[in-house]
Amino acid sequence: SDKMPLYEGLGSGGEKSAVIIDLGAAYTRCGFAGETGPRCIIPSEIKIPEFTKPVKVVQHNINTEELYLYLKEFIHMLYFRHLLVNPRDRRVVIVESVLCPSHFKE
Repeated sequence: SDKMPLYEGLGSGGEKSAVIIDLGAAYTRCGFAGETGPRCIIPSEIKIPEFTKPVKVVQHNINTEELYLYLKEFIHMLYFRHLLVNPRDRRVVIVESVLCPSHFKE
């Protein structure tokens, strides 16, 4: 049959495949578990109206509140502009570097 599968992106047992986010200092790769490679590789930065240049999401000398705001904005962009899926529908796996500062991991 030449029809498209009805449930694309579903893992075994009808569960939707998890979102994988590999957040790097320069670039972030994201996609779905079980696929051969990332769906997108984008710079780890966001545009904030009060700054002329994009702001790096992964910064070591940043307070936790600011970091949270940047990450929230960035991950929202990943889901709704690049992956085009509802964050509530899927589990997420975040890949992080062992060199990552501890307040970043929290």
